Amino acid sequence: MNQLKQTGYMSNRGRQIVASCFIHELGLDWRHGATYFEQHLIDYDVASNWGNWQYLAGVGADPRGCRQFNLRKQTQQYDPNGEFIDKWQGGHVS
Repeated sequence: MNQLKQTGYMSNRGRQIVASCFIHELGLDWRHGATYFEQHLIDYDVASNWGNWQYLAGVGADPRGCRQFNLRKQTQQYDPNGEFIDKWQGGHVS
């Protein structure tokens, strides 16, 4: 989220991980997350943004539920040395 706030950009994988956490870990309304991203993304695309959020919330055209990312597995797979986390958070989180 620090990357998004500072640059207006986040990778698609990052966007999906954030959406999963926002919806499934925090139990927040996906529409609030989609709106926030709409306001901050410099490469905002209505279909990609709202589609990703709906997909992870299990609503819309493909309403299969529980599309929850395992945050620990995602971190181990895509940032095993914590370099991305260190850059944007200022300290490694295990």
